[in-house]
Amino acid sequence: MQFVFEDSEVARLQVSAEAPYVLTVHFSAARVAAEAGRTGSGEGQWMRLLLICELGAQMDKGLDAAGRLEGGQVLLADQRLRSLPLPHEIQQPLVLELDFASGTHCRVQGRTLQLRPVAAQCATDSFQC
Repeated sequence: MQFVFEDSEVARLQVSAEAPYVLTVHFSAARVAAEAGRTGSGEGQWMRLLLICELGAQMDKGLDAAGRLEGGQVLLADQRLRSLPLPHEIQQPLVLELDFASGTHCRVQGRTLQLRPVAAQCATDSFQC
C-alpha cells in the first residue's frame, strides 16, 4: 500500500517543545493506493496516518497549516518521493515539503521520518457526492 501526498487531508501539525524537535503531521484522511503509480484526484482509499519527522532545528512557521494538500514530497539524496510505502521509515537526512490548497507551503529539514497508521485500522474506500 502506498501513501500519496496529493489530496490528503491534514488535521493539524504539532512540534515538540523540547529537543530533539519532532514534527508530527496528523492526517485525518490520507490518500492510499494499492500500488505505486499515479492515481486520479480523489481516487484510492483513505485512512488516518501519522507522519513523524525528527527535525534538525525548531520549526516556528507553518504550524497553523491544515486542510487539503495539493501536493507534497520527500527529497532524499537525488530522489523526489511523492508517495511512500506504508508503513515506512527513513533514517537519513531529508527535506519534507507540504503544499496546502490554501497556499501555505511548509518545508522542513529532517533527520529521520516515520509514516504509520493511527492504531490498528483499515483503509476506507473513497466516495464523491
